[in-house]
Amino acid sequence: MAPSERRTPPPPSPQDLILDKQFVMTDAGRIDRIRDLYTTFNPNVDLQALKDGGYINVVDKMMEPITMSLNDHSPQVIAYWAKLGMVKEFHGEDVPMSWTEYAAKTGYLWEDTDNQAPQNRFKRWNSFVPVSAFAPENKDRKYPLVVVLHGGFNPISVIDGWGWVQEAAKREWIVVVPSIELDDIVEEIIQEAKKLYPVDESRVYACGFSYGGFMSNLLGNKRPDLFAAVAPCGAPISNGYCEKAMGPEPQLPFDGNPRALERGIYMPVMNIYGNLDGFRFPFYDFKGFFTGEQGPKELIDGVNCWAKVNHAPEVSLEDVMALKGREDISPEEKHIGLPLAPDCRETVERDGIVSYIASLKSEDGVARVKIMCTMNMPHWPTPEMSRQAFSFFSHFSRDPQTGESIYHA
Repeated sequence: MAPSERRTPPPPSPQDLILDKQFVMTDAGRIDRIRDLYTTFNPNVDLQALKDGGYINVVDKMMEPITMSLNDHSPQVIAYWAKLGMVKEFHGEDVPMSWTEYAAKTGYLWEDTDNQAPQNRFKRWNSFVPVSAFAPENKDRKYPLVVVLHGGFNPISVIDGWGWVQEAAKREWIVVVPSIELDDIVEEIIQEAKKLYPVDESRVYACGFSYGGFMSNLLGNKRPDLFAAVAPCGAPISNGYCEKAMGPEPQLPFDGNPRALERGIYMPVMNIYGNLDGFRFPFYDFKGFFTGEQGPKELIDGVNCWAKVNHAPEVSLEDVMALKGREDISPEEKHIGLPLAPDCRETVERDGIVSYIASLKSEDGVARVKIMCTMNMPHWPTPEMSRQAFSFFSHFSRDPQTGESIYHA
């Protein structure tokens, strides 16, 4: 072919330009592209379907504050949040965390042997507060507070691009993002936030993704007196049991006894992740976390732990396994893998993706346990995740004096 006949490759499409945008993925400063989330890390994702359905444009908007600048302290990022009506502030960046002192107090010593989690050297936390909270005419107004927890080795800056804060901005809720996710450190930060901002103590919630999902699950098990509801995402729900620290971030051992059961109070929970995130959906096809020996039982045990806490009927493993291969069941039952009554299932289609929601209702008919499966979605948040979690939160508060859970229709 003569040089004059050679064709110039077509320019990248707008969606490919989005997929090639970069962001800071780890504490150590590793830079990834949006594309990596849906290709490199999980080749099972149908990327073309996400393009055709318009989801790539939606995720671009969600991740805008972490792709516009690799520095979350930049004036550009601060201006982004100000435009949405949120004041972003930074705290504790010069407050060192002494793990030797913590060990002397608690008996638990965590060491970052590979130097992969520099943020855990300080009691850092970011806050996002509605502008209206600083107005003199709102001096008596109180605002719900949501603690959002990062994933393993993720910097806390990544949460700017997970959709939680954007949803909080729409509702005028306060968001607090701690670097260290241990329950007592989180409580310290909440107490600091209450001194600085007009927090509604009856409406404090916790959510997180990946490692933050496990930790928000643990907070729900350990601190039903503090949190009105929790939303562990990117991780399955369980009784939070851990006989020793697990994972890449600090985690105290826990005896596995949900404190809400001991106190006789509800602890509402919503669990959300994608069908390609660990291949845990449908439950009846799950092979197990490590050895594959337990499989679906591991997930069902976790669901039943939360069913007990919220006085909902427990799920039979036999009934779960009986769903496999059936063609006469609902889409929600098929894709989540739980037997569900008609009033305990819901399908949501938004942003070009489909999500299925299962509800487990307490004896008073209130759905205090919800599980959401998002189709064609790997290990990464979606805008619908924060919408559904915050909507769930809005139905629950906690009496600060008695600890009783209060439902709001």
